[in-house]
Amino acid sequence: MTYRLAVIHSFDPRGTKVGGLETFIRDMIAFLPDDFTFLMVGVDGVGDLELGKVVELAFRGKTIEFLPVLRYPDAKAREAARSLADSINLQFMRGLLAYLPTVNRGLKAKPTSVDLQRVEFASVVRGMGLPFTQMLHGEGAPKLAMDSLLKSYRYVHNLNERVAVMACDKFLCVNPLITERIKATYPRQAHKIDTLTTWVDTKTFAPQPFPTDDGFKIAFAGRLDLFKRPPLMFKTIAALRNRLGDGVEFHYMGTSDVRRFPEFEAIENNTVLHGFKSSAGVAEVLKHCHAGILTSEFEGMPFSVLETLAVGRPMGAVHLPQLESVVKSGVSGTLIPRSSDEDEMSERLADAFVEIRNQIRLGAITPSGVAAQIAEFTPQKQLGKCYANHRALQDKKYAPEAQAV
Repeated sequence: MTYRLAVIHSFDPRGTKVGGLETFIRDMIAFLPDDFTFLMVGVDGVGDLELGKVVELAFRGKTIEFLPVLRYPDAKAREAARSLADSINLQFMRGLLAYLPTVNRGLKAKPTSVDLQRVEFASVVRGMGLPFTQMLHGEGAPKLAMDSLLKSYRYVHNLNERVAVMACDKFLCVNPLITERIKATYPRQAHKIDTLTTWVDTKTFAPQPFPTDDGFKIAFAGRLDLFKRPPLMFKTIAALRNRLGDGVEFHYMGTSDVRRFPEFEAIENNTVLHGFKSSAGVAEVLKHCHAGILTSEFEGMPFSVLETLAVGRPMGAVHLPQLESVVKSGVSGTLIPRSSDEDEMSERLADAFVEIRNQIRLGAITPSGVAAQIAEFTPQKQLGKCYANHRALQDKKYAPEAQAV
């Protein structure tokens, strides 16, 4: 049996938007097994495709079917929407409904199961009668500082989350802590709730020797949403420069406007802005850095952390429970306790980086030792579970039909 995996998401894989969901989908295509084909219902971010028409595209060594239902400039998609009118997800839903007959025909042309990365689209997929898995990549809509419209429409997300849990065939959370929360919230659905964590491509991101210069370079890749606490990140770099001098550099890979944060001005002369980078480009920048930084209020299991560790670079981060399994003191970095005092946290995180630098120079922290901490987080192990889930869904729904014929 040949399987067909479909993804419905407000995204153009050809574009330059970076983030956990985007990496998830791009890798899902790149590591697609030989017994699968792939259909993506998504967004034309380039402006060169006819909406509502399935085309074949080459992407990362694979040929996929692509069905765009919305045209949305890639540059605009990089930043969080400030209003409903600008929301790519709301516009994508409208496009999805406008082309629903075409989408329905395309999805049902062959035996197919759907992999959803956002809960908003669950009711549409269930309405089409297709089997699907639902991913939850983060803590939903926590009552914390956020850029996205979730901060204003948390009740909508919570409603969509409930609908998705009830409607899906399997509900997968990106770390065990979220899994337990969802099971506790929806105990009657606990049998279909499980964990599927993120991964890192260890061929692209492999251990590299530390730079031999006298400086100390810290990297971050991703969008600078408010929940990632960019001011705390910038304050930490400034505090570290005060300790170590101008040899401290901050390397940012991403397309967010760093200058919208007043705290960035203090480190502008110590910052290298790399803009968008492909996976290979991120790995190349990390190779020339000494450590990574994470200051987020919440996360799922960040791709950026796993990629940094895979290159053999330790992390300095504010504590998140899911990081405890990969960021270990004296081996792969330091987690500092979270507090309500941002200045205090920046000073403690700067101290942690000083200690990380000393441990690197003493040979206590090594690239191979750091990379060993993420041995279980490979696409072969984690994405393998994703494909296995879809094989099981399609065998259950379609194999009896095939046998009857």
